[in-house]
Amino acid sequence: MRIFIAQTRIKAAAPGANFKSIEAAVAQAGKESAELVVFPEMALPGYFIGDVWERPSFLKACEEFNQRIAALSGATPVIFGSVGIDPSKRNEDGRVRKFNAAFVAQNGRLLGNPALNMPFWPKTLMPNYREFDDSRHFYDLRKLALERGVPLEQLLSLVHLTLKSGQTLRIALGICEDAWSDDYSAHPYEILARAAQPDLIVNLSCSPYTAGKHVKRRKLFGKLSAAQNCPVVYVNGTGTQNVGKTIFTFDGDSGLYQSGKFYPVAPDFVSACKSIDTKNLPPAAETTPAGRTAELHTALESALSFIKEEWNLQKVVVGVSGGIDSAVSAVLHSRVYGPENVFCVNMPSQFNSALTVSAAENLARNLGCRYASVPIDTAVQLTLKQIQDVRTQGFPIPEPLPSLVQENIQARDRGARVLAGVASAMGAVFPCNANKSETTVGYSTLYGDHAGYLAPLADLWKQEIYAIANHYNTVVFGSPVIPQETINVVPSAELSAEQDVTQGKGDPLCYPYHDAIFRLWVEDWNRHSFESTLQAWDDGSLKELIGDNAARHMQQLFTSREQFAADLLRWWNAYSGMGTFKRMQAPPVLALTRRAFGFDHREAAGLPLSR
Repeated sequence: MRIFIAQTRIKAAAPGANFKSIEAAVAQAGKESAELVVFPEMALPGYFIGDVWERPSFLKACEEFNQRIAALSGATPVIFGSVGIDPSKRNEDGRVRKFNAAFVAQNGRLLGNPALNMPFWPKTLMPNYREFDDSRHFYDLRKLALERGVPLEQLLSLVHLTLKSGQTLRIALGICEDAWSDDYSAHPYEILARAAQPDLIVNLSCSPYTAGKHVKRRKLFGKLSAAQNCPVVYVNGTGTQNVGKTIFTFDGDSGLYQSGKFYPVAPDFVSACKSIDTKNLPPAAETTPAGRTAELHTALESALSFIKEEWNLQKVVVGVSGGIDSAVSAVLHSRVYGPENVFCVNMPSQFNSALTVSAAENLARNLGCRYASVPIDTAVQLTLKQIQDVRTQGFPIPEPLPSLVQENIQARDRGARVLAGVASAMGAVFPCNANKSETTVGYSTLYGDHAGYLAPLADLWKQEIYAIANHYNTVVFGSPVIPQETINVVPSAELSAEQDVTQGKGDPLCYPYHDAIFRLWVEDWNRHSFESTLQAWDDGSLKELIGDNAARHMQQLFTSREQFAADLLRWWNAYSGMGTFKRMQAPPVLALTRRAFGFDHREAAGLPLSR
């Protein structure tokens, strides 16, 4: 049969715009003589839309658009994801009962689900981990079975369709998490297959991108197609949606699985709709995935492109220091916005070396971006004098002023005064260039380098930033667009004489080692604490946890347990203490890995440990 898989871009809380995409795709499917049309989960309303789900006017609009989608259908069935409503019931929060649901339309109407007496098929399994919070808004099929006092099997039913050819089709229809059921007590697709052998399995997803996730996804659905001896249609959306502090990208990766093999219909992150003929399949996907760095590069540029369009952004001012983070940020923005719309500003003080200042200017020249130098010493000295004036008026300000205070004055002058002012004057935005290592322990200045419209690199460890920089130079550009001195120089904030890169002085973090330690605290599924990390040192298991490279650096850094424990305590307190307060005030983070800061890494302000 000929199946039209619609990998559409889904805009959050924009049913009107999403309807237009659906309408265009249905028309295209008709031209391609498709026998079945399939759209993603929540293709009409969007998925991550926060408490917009609590607005009755929004729900009414979705119901009206559901009917309009039904009207588009003719003899060719259309399956799409949207919100299903039971106006006679209430959710546990007292609001009208809502379901994350799959709808089936044919001959101008929505088909009824005979097992439920409703015009949709609800999602059975509700994810409530990482970024997901489904139970806040939706009722699920397991709860419904409990409420009705019947086995779940009684409410799970195949969709029976008659195609234009006269062929009858039994579809096991599920939504995203229904296939990821290993850790649940219920397994929807197994239940459906026991009732009757399906001719086709369909999974509608709105599945956020995570580095490496597509490998696990393809194994999962390949195994499902082989186990059930049945083709599987997997359709996922593209675009970005957010949960406030964290922005997620949807990578598509849609296609057909048959006999364990995957046949994609479009490149990842690309909105595309295409028919696939189960009797005349295209080439199967490569079994060897792209490397992590190449994948992250594609995800970064795709996500930023979606954000630029959806937020209607035109110009960007990037603070370039000559360091690696600001260099990658400038490259990324120039690739997405065009170099003519990216303005690089270097803001040297007395502590910035000629090496890094030159590297910043060379970067802008290599990219074709306009460049400006704005020295900050005069403004910093004025601020220091004004603080001294305040001291003379009775404020208990220490003399001399602590070095950290003087360092932060420079960072705030760059961010809150120069970058913010220049961007505002130009109708532009400026990014926060922080990486995940710095964000973990709050190694940044509030309202200084911590500020920005977005933190596009804050879900990438420092070592990943270096890998992406090298990928840009060697693979994307084929030349050292990011100057080699930027890659070679010791990472440094250059805010004091103690951070003089010409003498090899830099940040207090040994990134190859600390990245690995911080990953244990933030990203591991069973996250480590200070105590468990120290225990791993004691029992000899830490080397295996952090890897050989990090372990070699650890051996160079510490010659005793006391040294290791003191360093560990310092950074644990930073992570769980002041770092938490800074993350609460950080710009939105673009999620790329298995746990991003923000809504994906829910936390409460902690207290430092003392030993």
